[in-house]
Amino acid sequence: MSPVIALLRAVNVGGRTVRSAQLREVAQSVGHTQVATYVNSGNIVLVPAGTASDVGPGLSSALAAELSFDVPVLTRTMSEWDAVVDRLPFPDEASADPSHLVLYCWDGDPGTSFDPTPYGAESVELAGHEAYVYYPDGIGRSKLTLPVLEKATGRTGTGRNWNTVLALQRLARERA
Repeated sequence: MSPVIALLRAVNVGGRTVRSAQLREVAQSVGHTQVATYVNSGNIVLVPAGTASDVGPGLSSALAAELSFDVPVLTRTMSEWDAVVDRLPFPDEASADPSHLVLYCWDGDPGTSFDPTPYGAESVELAGHEAYVYYPDGIGRSKLTLPVLEKATGRTGTGRNWNTVLALQRLARERA
């Protein structure tokens, strides 16, 4: 079975705490194997107990039962993640400034273009179920936030910086 990368949305902020050990335990309790987390921000790589498409809903349900709050979980198979990395539209920025390059994963195809001009110097490329955003002046002060992008796309999403994207790809390959 091919590994799956699962990204939890909005955890370890605003009192919605999920420890990495707890996340691993919940994933293992529903039958997933070779479970690994990466940094304490809701990143997990695993070999699924069933189909890859069942990982997100099953993990979300198990986490809600464990934590008493909803935890949206977005997933990508290893081949989908590799395709995300391969279609990177900002290779120079990824090489020179990976912490300011963010991959947003959506729960579906946003099917739209987005003009970041009103928000500042950010560059945005939508591709499939993802968006690549480069924040040349930093993410923390930007007006181009996840809620702005969610409203523009009509999708629920979560973001990871490029260093994390590549680390998750390495973890998935170790489990293949």
